[in-house]
Amino acid sequence: MIKRLALAIAVLTLSLGAPAPAAGAADGVVEGRVVNGTEGSGPVADQGITLKTYRDDTEVALATTRTDAEGNFIFTALATEPDYSYYVTLIFQEAEYDGARFGFSPGETAKTVQVTVYDSTSSDEAIRVDILHTVIYIDSGRLLVKELYLFINDTDRTYIGFKRDAADETRQTLRFSLPDGATGLQLEPAGDLMECCVRDSDDGFVDSMPVLPGFRNIAYSYSIGFTAGDYTLMRQVNYPIGIYELFVQDVGVRVTSDQMATIGLIDFEGTRFNYLASEELAAGDVLVVNISGLPQTGGPGTITWVVLVLGLLTFAFGIGYLLRRKRLQPLSPAERLDQMRQSLLVELARLDDEFEAGTIPLESYRRLRQVKKAQLVELVKRSQVDGDSS
Repeated sequence: MIKRLALAIAVLTLSLGAPAPAAGAADGVVEGRVVNGTEGSGPVADQGITLKTYRDDTEVALATTRTDAEGNFIFTALATEPDYSYYVTLIFQEAEYDGARFGFSPGETAKTVQVTVYDSTSSDEAIRVDILHTVIYIDSGRLLVKELYLFINDTDRTYIGFKRDAADETRQTLRFSLPDGATGLQLEPAGDLMECCVRDSDDGFVDSMPVLPGFRNIAYSYSIGFTAGDYTLMRQVNYPIGIYELFVQDVGVRVTSDQMATIGLIDFEGTRFNYLASEELAAGDVLVVNISGLPQTGGPGTITWVVLVLGLLTFAFGIGYLLRRKRLQPLSPAERLDQMRQSLLVELARLDDEFEAGTIPLESYRRLRQVKKAQLVELVKRSQVDGDSS
């Protein structure tokens, strides 16, 4: 009877199918270290670490551990097949840090990773805007506005913002004021804003994501309706701005501002724009721009609008994009200055090309080139000062 029962169980097991064997030996090992990039800080000891496992693009597992006295950690028994990938994440002083996503190469069983964290601060004193572009496209009875920011946190601390009150668990970091009547706010994929981390405020919206040392891109758009031929665009400056550039589609309008210099008309991908610029705007300033002669019908199609924005992102935000891709490994101050210098050289070369092509008037070309050269000279001076102090 016992033998028959054992045989029946064996037959049933075979008919149901034995468990599928593992795709391969789970012999992968990840050794890592958490390093505090804030000057004077010690090892990151007893820090919780999470390793997330993905198969293709689906999260399939996570494991946790803690760092030792020197900030080291290890994860073992990991799948090394090419469809598996991993990344390390942790929360340090209320800020989240993610390592780069990685996988094992064929025949590879060991990986070494490093995650750099920084001491946190609730002061935004060091937060400023290196470059801000406002692009305005004129449609039927409305202005389509896109804002393109390049923020910089030029310290070795992560800005984590503040809480409005004790009952609010979410911190506020970056603040954005919108003009009266702004509607249809859209977060652009070219920037770092995420829907989950943005909330409305009395005069615009706020972000809750920490601002790590280095550069950060922000891009969003909205629209403003108008009924008369004249419109006054007013906006508050929330952070010091190094360079502010305004592009307003040229459909016969006149654009003026007491706080901005009129550079002239420029041509971009077949569409002309009024170009105004200003340097060194202070936090708390109220920027006023007057647009007169607005038509009740718009200009060219929105394809040009998209092309313009992509062009600005390519040339003005190249530094920020590159640094955002590796923001957990920010450049040194000297390297950042060198990147900014190279970007200005690219802008000067592009300016020369546009002048030679006849798309920029001589007076505007000279004035704009003078501004860019002055910025370049200032960068060289800063590089020399940093070099002498090192």
